[in-house]
Amino acid sequence: MFKNRINKLREKMESKNLNAYLIINIENSSKPSSYYLTGFTGSFSIICITQNDVKFMTDGRYIEQAQKQTGVKPIIFKNKLSEELKNLLNNLPEGSKIGFESNTVSSNIYLKVLKTFENYEFIPAEDLVIEMRRTKSEDEVKFIKEAAIIAEKALQETLDTFIVGMTEKEFAAKLEYNMKLFGADNYAFETIVASGFRGALPHGIASNKKIENGELVVIDFGAYANGYNSDITRTIAVGKISEKQKEIYNLVLKAQTAAIKSAKPGMRYSDLDKVARDIISENGYGEFFNHSLGHGVGLEVHESPRVSKASDIISKPGDIITIEPGIYLPGELGVRIEDDILITEDGCEVLTSFDKNLIIL
Repeated sequence: MFKNRINKLREKMESKNLNAYLIINIENSSKPSSYYLTGFTGSFSIICITQNDVKFMTDGRYIEQAQKQTGVKPIIFKNKLSEELKNLLNNLPEGSKIGFESNTVSSNIYLKVLKTFENYEFIPAEDLVIEMRRTKSEDEVKFIKEAAIIAEKALQETLDTFIVGMTEKEFAAKLEYNMKLFGADNYAFETIVASGFRGALPHGIASNKKIENGELVVIDFGAYANGYNSDITRTIAVGKISEKQKEIYNLVLKAQTAAIKSAKPGMRYSDLDKVARDIISENGYGEFFNHSLGHGVGLEVHESPRVSKASDIISKPGDIITIEPGIYLPGELGVRIEDDILITEDGCEVLTSFDKNLIIL
């Protein structure tokens, strides 16, 4: 799998007239690309790929791990980054064009290290790997499905033990614990639990607020397993809620259902966003849907493609995206419903399956 990916990258390098491709992964700064191309899961790696060779460097913490995961005997990082890069690049001819991931390389490293190599031209080329990562293989789809199953089992377990008056932090901690209990390597991101008026905060990280009767609770969570993430949101009710709360929930569900039914290859993602946004706007809540409809998910929780009203990206088979419309009324409530879907040859497949009928605890 990794050999095929490197060969595909080499084809892209050739089309861009690049002599080499450099990945600098310092304390996870470029871990997704490092893992995607080599299988290495550690936090420190420097990789130089040419048409004929792969040089892999890591520090003393990861020597044995790197050899097992990559199948390549690693070069041991011992000195300053500038000195180690000089050794790594020493076989490249003068004037070589080297692609690198400018979105993950700090300005400090660029200015104080890369810019000092006057004999080489460093060219931002992160799009090469980003575009490769966008189209998911069968194995990647399987891993994301598994991450979704873990997350959904964990949510059900957490809901089964819910007690009115539990704080948002307590709920989030139990959910994250349960994800690990069911097989996650970690949770995908800091879990969002936003109840009552805090639900109007789209990224309302769990607080010490108690979850009370009569409230809607937005729960945005995901599991990280086998290198891949799931990203799911469900909004639940606690006790008796108002007709307005039910109305808004059903409106968001209607918008989300319509968007999923519309998702197919060959459409602009701005048009997919519009499907959900129009339904919410036509019912008077357009100004309260204040984020994009979704985003790609895979090695990272947020990756290409972006699904927004400004996105000109055309959907294609192999895309895995989220569909997550929401309505947020400041000081009052919030509702968001989110699923992960795979764009297929003739439509889409929903990878998440947790019940979307309004759950009342």
